[in-house]
Amino acid sequence: MAREKQLEQALQQSFNLEQELITSMLSEALLRSDYVQVRKMLHDYFEKHPEYIAITLTSPNAFEIFSANRQGDSEKEFRSAKTQILVKNVNEGILELKKQDQVKTLEWLNHAGTVVVVVTVPLLFLALLVWVIVKKLGLDPLYFEAESQATSYEALFKQSKEAILILSESGDIEKMNPEALNLFHIQAERLPINLENLHMPESCLSVKEFVNTAREKGFCSDVVHLPARDLYLEVVASLMTVQGAQKIQFLLHDVSDVHRYKEKLESLSVELKNSLRTYQDLFNTVADGLVVRDVNGHFLMANQAFLSLLGYREEELIGTHCTKVCKDKNCERFAEILQGRTIVFKSTHTTRNGEKIPVEVNSTLVSFKGDTAVLSSVRDIRERLEKEEQLKQLMTVVENSNDGVLVTDVTGSIIAVNRAFCRISGYDEEDVLGKTPRMFQSGIHDKSFYQAMWNELAQYGQWQGEIWNRNKDGESYPEMLSIRALTDDAGTVYRYVGIFADLSNEKALEKKVLHLAQTDPLTGMANRVLFRDRLQQAIKHAQRHVTTLAVYSLGLDHFKKINDSLGHVIGDKILIEVAKRLKKCLRGEDSFCRHSGDEFTLMTYGGADAMDASTVATKILNAIRLPFIVDGSELFLTASIGIALFPRDSSDDLGLMQKAENAMHQSKKNGRDCFCYFSREFSQQAEQALHLTNMLHKALEKEELQLYYQPQVDLESRAIIAAEALLRWHNDEMGWISPAQMIPIAEESGLILPIGQWVLEQVAQQIRSHYETNKEWLPIAVNISVKQFITDDFIEMVMKIIDAHAIPARCLELELTESLMLADVELAVKKMGELHTLGVPLALDDFGTGYTSLAYLKRFPVNKIKLDRAFVTDIHHSKGDAALAKSLVAFTREMEFELIAEGIEEEIQGEYLKAMGFRYGQGYLYSRPLPKEEFSKLFTNQMLTA
Repeated sequence: MAREKQLEQALQQSFNLEQELITSMLSEALLRSDYVQVRKMLHDYFEKHPEYIAITLTSPNAFEIFSANRQGDSEKEFRSAKTQILVKNVNEGILELKKQDQVKTLEWLNHAGTVVVVVTVPLLFLALLVWVIVKKLGLDPLYFEAESQATSYEALFKQSKEAILILSESGDIEKMNPEALNLFHIQAERLPINLENLHMPESCLSVKEFVNTAREKGFCSDVVHLPARDLYLEVVASLMTVQGAQKIQFLLHDVSDVHRYKEKLESLSVELKNSLRTYQDLFNTVADGLVVRDVNGHFLMANQAFLSLLGYREEELIGTHCTKVCKDKNCERFAEILQGRTIVFKSTHTTRNGEKIPVEVNSTLVSFKGDTAVLSSVRDIRERLEKEEQLKQLMTVVENSNDGVLVTDVTGSIIAVNRAFCRISGYDEEDVLGKTPRMFQSGIHDKSFYQAMWNELAQYGQWQGEIWNRNKDGESYPEMLSIRALTDDAGTVYRYVGIFADLSNEKALEKKVLHLAQTDPLTGMANRVLFRDRLQQAIKHAQRHVTTLAVYSLGLDHFKKINDSLGHVIGDKILIEVAKRLKKCLRGEDSFCRHSGDEFTLMTYGGADAMDASTVATKILNAIRLPFIVDGSELFLTASIGIALFPRDSSDDLGLMQKAENAMHQSKKNGRDCFCYFSREFSQQAEQALHLTNMLHKALEKEELQLYYQPQVDLESRAIIAAEALLRWHNDEMGWISPAQMIPIAEESGLILPIGQWVLEQVAQQIRSHYETNKEWLPIAVNISVKQFITDDFIEMVMKIIDAHAIPARCLELELTESLMLADVELAVKKMGELHTLGVPLALDDFGTGYTSLAYLKRFPVNKIKLDRAFVTDIHHSKGDAALAKSLVAFTREMEFELIAEGIEEEIQGEYLKAMGFRYGQGYLYSRPLPKEEFSKLFTNQMLTA
């Protein structure tokens, strides 16, 4: 049994060594991804070793690199192993082996050391075992045969050329053959000696471990180094029984030469690996794809650029035919390559995903692992083809461009021009080729201009600017020229390219635009831009000469009525005539402009003081008062003039113009047809108005606007039958701001539109809220601005608000003023009719203060008329007010209008109105305007007391 165990250990160790041999054999080829060589080595090994029934090698990603199988003996068991091939701690593949043992008689005579371990020792052990058995059975004669075998072993022990040591189980050397004594320079008389005495102290631990391993497993081996003699010894340890005692035999074999050869081989291997790695790195870092094929077209090697280009893994491509990625006809070029020619051709390669990629292939013959092969560089030319196409398109664009193009060499000789150049300059191509651009100089620019141009071109490689050149007919023309220097890879200039556009039309247009930009197209006089420039120059002149100047802002009175009634054609003719009259009123050094539609701005200087300005203003007013004869008709106009003086009122042009305009507006307020000087009071009022405008812009956002509600009551029962919404504004800085201040500012600034829409939204919400609280619909009236009413989408907006809050149209009453209706009677009647049809009630507010006649009222589809408070205040004293009120009662009763009096503050007023036939009224007598919460509370209290 011991012999079988030792044999099994020897066979398993042999199998393990063979695994290591095969792994070492494949490592280098796998490292350089030479799968062809890998397959060849495994195939040769499999053929030479029939005891192997299966060898398989797969890549880490389970791709099968090699596989071979043969039929084994089904009655025999087989050994199998599966191991990773690690190269620099990287898994390069997985090796699987299957082997059936074929035990043969060992030729121990040729291998003395091995025979001692594998054959002699087990035989001796077997002989001892037989001797014990025979002795116990009483067969003493056989003991002499065992003694004979022991004598034979002793002879081999002494005559062996290999050093042999016999150790006790404790590790003491009991016996050494002559070769061992000579090896360690020990006298036989010193034995026994401990094994540790033959080693350095630091190696004692490993010696003990080796002995223990031999004792436990019965067999082990290792290579040890003896520094003193620079020897490398292979030690084979095995257990044996001598005279019934367990011993350990060490067989020492000098492998110093083998070790040195191995070290040299490893050094050469490292050097070779480094060289291969360098080559592989260079091979893989080349930007172009590199691929090696055998003369039959099979891939032998490919770099990473080639694999990345086509999307293949190396193991998928190596060993396959080149037609896997390219067309068959490209392989026909191999014949030319095999003749020793280097050929370059374009081809199309197919990627792993089926995409077609245009490539340029450069192929030549090389020697690869001793065989002739084809090395090809494969370059992706997609980008180059795109650039070539772009260049082709660019050349087409240049040739058909409207801009002229001129190309010279580095000496300045013209080598190319396009068609646009010939069209603009008038020269034919043959007229200019070989000549320099100096032939186009117009003479307008001096030498310094061209010197600066070439200096900038030399420094920055480009120049751009406006230049005048001469065409073939000798005429000078402007052009926008851009010159760029073209350089080669070394940075050396080899071409100059000039691109220019003819600016003749642009210059003419620019001149025309400048004229239009500085003059009024209607009157031909200066416009605001040119006037400002002249005024600025005049201010500088006045500052230098310490003098004054006057600025006048003139506005024609009621000029809009002429445009609206007679048309803009007549209006334009009057404006032209006004310009002529103003020119006659001024001196040649004075200036004036048409500031806007019917406003003009004038300037006089050179001793202009208040007296002089008044004289000029009076002269202008008198000129405007003269009748205008237009198309045979005689028309009369007046003007209002505002005057500002430099430096008294302002020291800059904009300030003078603004202050003169403020004064003009004041003259209009003073009754028109007059002039007025700027004053600080006007300025303060204007500043205050501007400040209020700015604050009003933020009022909605800051929720400063509020709605107050004043009840409308039945004069008899004093029951609330409706309400009027009144806008209020409270600002943190200025407190409560009067509606008389707020509304005009909102009108002038245009803020009345968003404010008006907000008011309608709030009122509709209040109507809905009142209904949900009291289950009763309460009409609420809202004052509507003229600007809001005339907008195109006013009616649409009102109906959207009504629908959004789900309120009856009859509950949202719109109060319109007389001025609104008379501004555009036809438009007012049309819009009011549409609202009336949609069920929205309309009320005429402030009746009696305007110019509305009872005849006009018959045209307006209103539902209610509100008598203004001006007629209510003295109704019990004034016969006129009472008469108007009585006639209005009769008229509304006949027309079936509702009638309401506003501004009732005393009981006697209410009694008089009630006696005259008024049914409804509103005023402080019944309630002041209240916030919505207080108004709701008032209405609720009334319902509780009713």
